[in-house]
Amino acid sequence: MSAAFRAGEPAWVELCTRHPERAESFYAALFGWHSRTEPLSAGSYRICQSGADDVAGIIDADLLHDGRRHGWITYFAVDDLEQALARAQSLGGTVQLQPRYLPAAGTGATVLDPAGATLGLYQAEARSGVATLNAPGTLCWNELSTGDPAGSTAFYQGLFGFECEERVSARGQRYTVLSLDGDPVAGLLALESTWPNEIPARWMPYFRVDDLAASVTRVHELSGADLLGPVPSPHGPLHVVEDPDDNPLCLIELTDTLRRDSRADAPTGDPR
Repeated sequence: MSAAFRAGEPAWVELCTRHPERAESFYAALFGWHSRTEPLSAGSYRICQSGADDVAGIIDADLLHDGRRHGWITYFAVDDLEQALARAQSLGGTVQLQPRYLPAAGTGATVLDPAGATLGLYQAEARSGVATLNAPGTLCWNELSTGDPAGSTAFYQGLFGFECEERVSARGQRYTVLSLDGDPVAGLLALESTWPNEIPARWMPYFRVDDLAASVTRVHELSGADLLGPVPSPHGPLHVVEDPDDNPLCLIELTDTLRRDSRADAPTGDPR
């Protein structure tokens, strides 16, 4: 296995959808990904690659998640999955998907956090997670939108030991940067709502693109939609879009490195 992510770092992203073939075609056309399959139960798991690098997974919701269409799931690295699951439950989380072992990767499970967001926990074995960060068409950040920022911060800080820094987003929203040993690894955005707990929380991946405007146009051409943007940020303009099955993701035209890859020597940052 290549060098592992530290416990608490987002290590993998997985699209849980009822239409995996359509998703595979959409992301291939948008990011240039190509896919291979690995056996899983009675079906297969799609590993999306950028060049030779594994960058994301696509799974049929009926095959692995009891038909629950979660959209994009962020998986966090853990050293001991059973201990992490017990800790998540003690903090108010609920196990959704019991640990399952993938021989070509490791063991993963999913949890519903107290605010309603689905997250994954991943104990690496054969594969540490995404093979690259910050390159065009690959993961560069993970962000939780939540109507209960204080409660969500407490949950993730208790689960992973994050250091937390309060900031304000470019749109004036409360933003919390989650760090490990001084390295920002994820963000937490307060939802705008009079009744914040009525809106389910959600983890959303950021993918780097070379030309944001062209990428958003391409999303439209591929039957996706734009939700918000472009929005300025200290690390380049970003745009929240949806794929054809209404799964939100963020595209960002980076002007620098947003998240340091702990497996290599690189600068660090955050998206707001």
